[in-house]
Amino acid sequence: MFGWAKKRKRLKKLDQLFNSAMADVRIFEQRQDYRGAVIASFGGLTSIAENLINLTRAPHQTGREFGMQVAEQANISTEVMDEFLTSFEIARYTEREIGYDDYQEAVQRLDVCFRGIREQGIQEITEETSSKKEKKQKIKTAKKETAKKEIAKVKASKQLKTRKQLKTRR
Repeated sequence: MFGWAKKRKRLKKLDQLFNSAMADVRIFEQRQDYRGAVIASFGGLTSIAENLINLTRAPHQTGREFGMQVAEQANISTEVMDEFLTSFEIARYTEREIGYDDYQEAVQRLDVCFRGIREQGIQEITEETSSKKEKKQKIKTAKKETAKKEIAKVKASKQLKTRKQLKTRR
């Protein structure tokens, strides 16, 4: 398969992950269960981080520790991640009523986080593609160098034969 086709296929998978995570959140939104939607948004963040930047939440890790680790690896503002995690913690661990406005704020922050992770994922895909191109270029260069050496050996052996023939004629 061509490099651009693989890249396109991986980018399509990346978009499907985002759409799937947001679909889960929208289900709760349609039920007007904003608490569930905010909690589901953290689940979406977790699954996307696992799939795109290969970051798995350890059993001993808190949601906040994991979120900050994601922010660090995906170059997301720690302030934005902190605000998102605070929204998640309020929804998950308190009895406070979560309204539509609270939900919207959490989703906006999640969107910023998703964009950061997506950019990181695209960057990794691009780097992987370019590193493969570099490897191919190095292989081509090595083959050319080997071919040049072989040609030089053949020329040297021909010159040696020619010199020997000249000496024998004299």
